[in-house]
Amino acid sequence: MTENDVQVFEEVCRKFDANDHLQALQELRDLASRIADPWERAELNYHEIMFLVGIHSVPEARQRLEDLKRVLASLIKSPSDGYEIGSQFSLPVMARNAEVRVTIEEGKEPEALRLIEDFVSRYPKQLSLPDFRPIVEEIATLRGVLLANAGRWADARPFLEQTSPPKAWKAQHCYYLGRCCYEFREYERARDKLVEALNLGLDANEGGMAHYVLGIVEYHLSDMNAAKRQFELSLKTADPAYLGHLIWEWLEATSRALGLQAEAENYRRLKDGSPPKSKVN
Repeated sequence: MTENDVQVFEEVCRKFDANDHLQALQELRDLASRIADPWERAELNYHEIMFLVGIHSVPEARQRLEDLKRVLASLIKSPSDGYEIGSQFSLPVMARNAEVRVTIEEGKEPEALRLIEDFVSRYPKQLSLPDFRPIVEEIATLRGVLLANAGRWADARPFLEQTSPPKAWKAQHCYYLGRCCYEFREYERARDKLVEALNLGLDANEGGMAHYVLGIVEYHLSDMNAAKRQFELSLKTADPAYLGHLIWEWLEATSRALGLQAEAENYRRLKDGSPPKSKVN
């Protein structure tokens, strides 16, 4: 790309980061349409996919990913497994990263985990290079999250402990690390990480679950007032149906521990009328 094209691309990225998503996406597409070099255009198509993932436009992201894979298949006849950096060597790595991200957005977490495991085994040399460090950190973070969601906490822990996630993922990373510490009964550290996650900002349901797990942690640390407060906060930030009947069970238990018998009875009635869902206990 020319120096002017590079400046346009950098401005597009700044607009996207500033939440001017649709304008940034259109300007990125306009830029790609002006680029003659197929390698440079393919790289811009990769960034388009990542923009679409960022705004959760999943079917379009999948379509553009399949387009990118077809282009790369026509451009790359014999992929290298060496340490070189250049479009022929970097774009397959970037495309695989995009495929992981799209697959996660599609809700296909077991498939995404298989893709990650194949990714890191297929490109060990490229992923050891400094140029790919951001992708390595993202993939390690995602691997930890996916393993955690599968209930494989012992497998997830090394990835959650050792990675430095992107800034935008810090809150979610702290939440999962806090959950991991809770699973291993490291309650003090679990409390620290869950509080950090909440302070950094989580979406409604993850925030509700963070308060819920933090309530259980406080219960195990014998602070019934703090535990009850966290359970009540979980109800304010997440749908009770999402939390399931165990939220009422915990509120009943903490209320009885605090001598609040009327509240405890009310929570017991709510528990009896709620379907089970939450697996955290």
